[in-house]
Amino acid sequence: MKKIPFQEDELKILKKRFFFGEELNVLNTPISPLENMKNTLENRPMWQCSINDYSYLYPLCVPDNKAKGNVSDVKLAPEELGGIDMFGIEWEYQADIGGSTVRPGKPLLADANEWKDKIVFPTKETIDRWDWESCKKNSPEVMEGQYFCEPVICTGWFERLISFMDFANASMALIDPEQKDAVNELFDRLSDLYMILIDKFIETFPGHIHRVCLHDDWGHQHGMILSPATVKEMIVPHMKKVTDHLHSKGILAEIHSCGKVEPLIPAMIDAGFSLLENQSILDFDDVVPRYGDKIKVHMPPENVPPEDAPAEAFRQCARNYVEKVIKLGNPVILETFYSSPLTPEFWEELYRYSRIRFLESQL
Repeated sequence: MKKIPFQEDELKILKKRFFFGEELNVLNTPISPLENMKNTLENRPMWQCSINDYSYLYPLCVPDNKAKGNVSDVKLAPEELGGIDMFGIEWEYQADIGGSTVRPGKPLLADANEWKDKIVFPTKETIDRWDWESCKKNSPEVMEGQYFCEPVICTGWFERLISFMDFANASMALIDPEQKDAVNELFDRLSDLYMILIDKFIETFPGHIHRVCLHDDWGHQHGMILSPATVKEMIVPHMKKVTDHLHSKGILAEIHSCGKVEPLIPAMIDAGFSLLENQSILDFDDVVPRYGDKIKVHMPPENVPPEDAPAEAFRQCARNYVEKVIKLGNPVILETFYSSPLTPEFWEELYRYSRIRFLESQL
């Protein structure tokens, strides 16, 4: 990549952009945020990228998105979220946590061996009948090609099994010799379904799908829900079927997985993921140097000042972040979900300082 020295006119504001309710300045950058994100994944960022450089796709036409409480193309009130997913499972949206869950106690399956008799999969014809035209019409930013477009499949394999069986039964099914074959067959069928859904996104937004995020939570606040051995045996092969499909089309894969999942990161890499959308509780001082050349994690800034702090405090916070990234030795995605509101001064300094320091340090 050609080394382009920083120029002050790069800080010129070209327009405003709204992302998750936050007004952001679009700057006069030498390359697009999309190109910089691609460079970041090749370990040669021009400036510090963040989730603001994403264009997430959670379209209303995919029933799971409204059910799970994430819709990107239509604004819905909290009371409109939740409902029936594409398997007919009902989810209850909880506004205080910003997400949905299936009310436990009446699972569809008592045993994984029942799945062929009780689960009705949506067919390709069903998926084709969803309102993809409205999805495209209501997602103009995707077609602009300036940001990293990422459809999200918000319920993966273990999470889907939980929705069918409740948590305890799903966890047991992964290690029960009498249920494991059935679980593997179900997961394989899920992989086929997710590939059909991915192909529909590609058909709807030709040339504009850059990666796909697959949700599968494997951890909790203090550790893992599943062991590395169970993940590698029961989930990784089915994930890799999907990531291989993505890679064959020149598309990358990101995994969303909550909790203290550090011991499971090698399995994520084996499954073909280039990025991990994680929580802020990871040990970044260990994870980024150890795995950051193979998988990019989401790292929040530390010690974010209170919203009413002086502008210089936010500028210093941005500089501290850049210096930490350089010290860790591998690029990361700046995550903001777990930070107090970040000011325009933070974002301007993050861009300016990282442009200068990344060039100097050859990160």
